[in-house]
Amino acid sequence: MERWYKLNLGFGLFGILIFIASMMFLKKMPLFLLPAMFGIGVTFKSLKNIYKKEQPIVNKKSKKFEYGSTNRKKNNKNK
Repeated sequence: MERWYKLNLGFGLFGILIFIASMMFLKKMPLFLLPAMFGIGVTFKSLKNIYKKEQPIVNKKSKKFEYGSTNRKKNNKNK
């Protein structure tokens, strides 16, 4: 749990840095508003994860084949 907390905290700080850097160059080029909004979004999402103490989604392992033979195509050609 502590690892995900640190990871979300790092993403939050990274989002704030993107926002600040983009706002510095906004007067020269208005297109820098896009990365600024991305940085704000990353920051809010990571702070929400910290506040709600959400853990990452874990995928279930796939089941092995239930066939008797692993070489099924070869068996069908011989018949």
